[in-house]
Amino acid sequence: MSDLQEHHHHDCFQYTALGNSIAAGIGASFVVDPPKRYGYVYYFRDFLATIFPCVNLTNRATPAFTSTLLLQQLQTDAVTREAVKKADLITISSGGADLFNCLLHPTPNCLPNAVATFAQNWPLIMKEIRKSIRSHAEIFVMTVYNPFKGNDPNFNTAELFIQQINNVIKTNRFKFHYKVVDVHADFLGQFTNTTQWKVCTWTHFCEVPPDVHPTDAGHLEIACLHELKFLKNHPDKLCLVDDDDQCNDESNNEFCDESSD
Repeated sequence: MSDLQEHHHHDCFQYTALGNSIAAGIGASFVVDPPKRYGYVYYFRDFLATIFPCVNLTNRATPAFTSTLLLQQLQTDAVTREAVKKADLITISSGGADLFNCLLHPTPNCLPNAVATFAQNWPLIMKEIRKSIRSHAEIFVMTVYNPFKGNDPNFNTAELFIQQINNVIKTNRFKFHYKVVDVHADFLGQFTNTTQWKVCTWTHFCEVPPDVHPTDAGHLEIACLHELKFLKNHPDKLCLVDDDDQCNDESNNEFCDESSD
């Protein structure tokens, strides 16, 4: 949709969320509709509500949804297909569930097999949305972040396969006309002028037992990255939004980087 002011087919701006447990809000504190929690999808919905007089969210994300299950949902679930068809804007979180079980319970071929499966599924997912359902919605797809601290001995192994998943997401963006929200890059490293690893603030992975899902702060940060992407694509909406001091200052650089997608 070239102009988000022209969502002709319905009174409300239609936002549909797809994907795995991160999109379902797992890791956040507040329950919305069990098992869904008040994660980045709901914060992003709240942001859209500052721009559009009416926003209708349909969150079809499901915890533990791999890319295979997302593809099956899009092919067979009538409610999801209708939500995608009516959407003005779609966000997708996928790929993490394919990998994260392997990171916690590694077997020799688990990670390469997960990447190969995602690489096969992802174009089929986007074809289902664009060709079969014939959605013309604006689509934001987030990259998969690395939950390990940069000095963890498992970081480089995880990074190798996470980057492969993210490369599949990035290389298909022009063919299927979607924007990439680079959560992976934002979650890397330590906060400026501190020794605090970002993943220890924005995920539960430094806790015992480790949990790859975002904290409340992490969900807010992911939402902020989506907001920045939206405003970059629609600078005419900037005057409608109050200054937001919740975003990490470093993430605001993405808004100014004209080479990013």
